[in-house]
Amino acid sequence: MADSIGPIPLPARGSKRTGYFTFGDPEVDLGTYEWPYFAVVGEQDGPTFLLTAGIHAAEYTGILAAIRLGRWLEPAFVHGTIVVVPVLNRPGFFERTVYVNPVDGENLNRVFPGRADGSWSDRFTHHLLTDVVARCNYAMDLHAGDMIEDLEPFVIFSRTGDAAVDRETQRIIDAYGVHWATVSIPTGERPGMLYAAAAERGVPAIIAESGRCGLVEEEAIVRHVERVKNIWRTLGIVVDAPAQEVEPPRVLSRFEWLRSDHEGIFLCGVEVGDVVRRGSNSAR
Repeated sequence: MADSIGPIPLPARGSKRTGYFTFGDPEVDLGTYEWPYFAVVGEQDGPTFLLTAGIHAAEYTGILAAIRLGRWLEPAFVHGTIVVVPVLNRPGFFERTVYVNPVDGENLNRVFPGRADGSWSDRFTHHLLTDVVARCNYAMDLHAGDMIEDLEPFVIFSRTGDAAVDRETQRIIDAYGVHWATVSIPTGERPGMLYAAAAERGVPAIIAESGRCGLVEEEAIVRHVERVKNIWRTLGIVVDAPAQEVEPPRVLSRFEWLRSDHEGIFLCGVEVGDVVRRGSNSAR
């Protein structure tokens, strides 16, 4: 059995470990940052699942859900290995930035696969993808509506054309249990995302969104926690209880950003989750 996943030390079989790791890139100051993690290795063999959060550092429900899940995990009911990294954007977390990494102003979830010889964000995403994500069997990234986003819970995934990867990705999506899923990003406005870069390397991966406006809301945290548990149970990585049957999401093939020709403040005439019809006046 491997004793690490890239820079993340793993515990012995049948045990749990918490601590910090660093990528230690000598060319930029990655080595000055430490990332917290939980790692659990069960007595029984099984796949390796990577759970991350906080790549957008003000999306707190994902961060808190990841911490809660990391604390909950015990080797006795794990078959395989689970690694939880609850805060990817360490610089942004302490600066309370919306979306971006304050070291270089980049949105970390638009930089993948990164570069070994680029900026701080280039190098971080390169190391995370190459040294950690690519060595796992599954990956999931927890998100929420950031400080300017009020949203409906949903998941995002990509279809790779690899039947095995797409089949396992679908299992994750269906087990999470929300009404909506979006597939790929047809506009091309949002390249470089972690889940897509993972899938391109043969690792089934999704984003799950729960929460809004940078708020800490218990309902949103619990949604992430319980539905990640259901994914782990569905995959047979966690065996403390049977997986629940949940309704698969409706898959939307378009994810569009609407742009205004005018400056000002947008006042919306509907609530998140309302049904609107073509031609209706939804702004005032």
